[in-house]
Amino acid sequence: MKWAILFAPLLLLLFGCQGQSNKGDVRMNQDEQAIRRWFDDWMKATIEGELELARSLIADDAIFLVPGAGQMDKESFAAAATATDPNTDFELDCSIQEIQIFGDHACLLSTITLKMTDKVTKSQSLMKGDALSVLKRQGDGWVVIRDANTMVPVKSD
Repeated sequence: MKWAILFAPLLLLLFGCQGQSNKGDVRMNQDEQAIRRWFDDWMKATIEGELELARSLIADDAIFLVPGAGQMDKESFAAAATATDPNTDFELDCSIQEIQIFGDHACLLSTITLKMTDKVTKSQSLMKGDALSVLKRQGDGWVVIRDANTMVPVKSD
């Protein structure tokens, strides 16, 4: 009987930690789902040229690092990311490789392939690379605060 009294606090602690871990897992799952929704919205804004949607997904003080362009702020990056050209067809393939969540911040690693075809000449160009995005919880969702994009022109496969 003495052993039961000695181990009861330990058992409570273990069960309490398990409950806390499950609560943390639920929160992590909700956060990951919210980040995946953010990513889907980001792809939609880029593909469909929705400037206002893009702006809503970016923190006001965000910094984007783009090869050949240096640092870009929220407005210049949103405009460039949603720019459409009536003479060019764009095919964007972007996939999430990893999501790491650290409380109110998260890192998102994605792989990007962008194929552009001139509608008149039918010439194609291809860009590939990765992006590492740092997100911050804002209200009920997430916004990007830093993004380093390594997408560069490559020879077609």
